[in-house]
Order: sequence, then structure tokens, then C-alpha cells
Amino acid sequence: MKKCWIYVVLIAVLAACKGNVKTEEKSEKALDLAKAKMIVDTTKQVVDTILLSKSDTAFVVKNKLIQDDIGDKQKQYIIQIFFTNEHWPILIYKDAIGADVALAGDLNSDNQPELLLRPEWFSSCWSSVNLFSLAKNEWKLVKKGSMYFCSDKYPLAKRIVKTDKGYGLLTDSLTDDKFITLKKEIKF
Repeated sequence: MKKCWIYVVLIAVLAACKGNVKTEEKSEKALDLAKAKMIVDTTKQVVDTILLSKSDTAFVVKNKLIQDDIGDKQKQYIIQIFFTNEHWPILIYKDAIGADVALAGDLNSDNQPELLLRPEWFSSCWSSVNLFSLAKNEWKLVKKGSMYFCSDKYPLAKRIVKTDKGYGLLTDSLTDDKFITLKKEIKF
């Protein structure tokens, strides 16, 4: 009698499973980055908070640093920047262990913000300065240069200047052992 019960239960389970079996299909669904939620693994990541304006804040999610790491302890160094403005998508930047971020305003008159990002790395006061523009729900890199961020003459928020033709990005360079600041025209 026990064997009958086992067979009946086994048949019922198989019949139930047969009706609910779903085959896995390979499909790539686009992630709506504007609505993605910030998930932080506090055992591996930390969050920096940057006030962009009275109403906008950026959250830079970065990996915790490993002792004695100089850029050789992790496979990838990627940061994710989330915004309190729900209409702005996540900005993902590779080869950084942190970032400084500043709003540059609407430089191309499309009612969307432009954003300056200075990635942090392990050494020196030199870094890139990157201008991103929000278009079609994505951050697009518009202009890139270098900056000596230990100088307080031109902090990140003052790297965009008005020119005769529109706007320019202030970048730093060394020429013949002289520190110079260049004004690179921004084209959208």
C-alpha cells in the first residue's frame, strides 16, 4: 500500500510540473537605467554623497579599497553614479575608484543637463576631466581633457567657461616645465 501512495504522489508531482515547466529563452531585455535602484553591498562597496544643487544629489558607489592596492588588486575598477533626479540615468565609469561630480548646466539648450566628472585614481594630482551630456536617456561623453586638481585655481565646478562661439572646457597641461591652462571648444 505504501508503494501505491508513493507512485500516486510521484505521478501527481510530475503532472503538476509538466504543466508549469517554462523553457528558458535567451532574450536580452534592456535595463531601464533611469529607474534602476541603487543596491549596495556594504561588505564590498561604499557610497560617497555629492550635493550637485539645492535639489539634486549624486551618489557615487565604489568598491572598498583593498590594503596596498595601487590598481592591481581587482579585476575592474568601476564606479556607478546614481542621482536623486529620477529622470537621470545611472552614469557608469570605468577605471576609477571614486569621482568628483559637478553640474555644468544646460550648455546646448536642449533642456537636459551637462555634467562634469573627475575620476579618482590611486596616484598624483593629475586626472581627466570629462564632460557628459544627457541625450536620449543616456550620458554621452562630449569632451575630455586633463586637469591638475590639487590646484584650487580652477576647481571642477569652474571648468566650463563662456566663449565667443559657445562654451569651452578648461584643461591643464605641462609644456617646457610650465603649467598652462587651455580652453578647448565644446562641440555638441
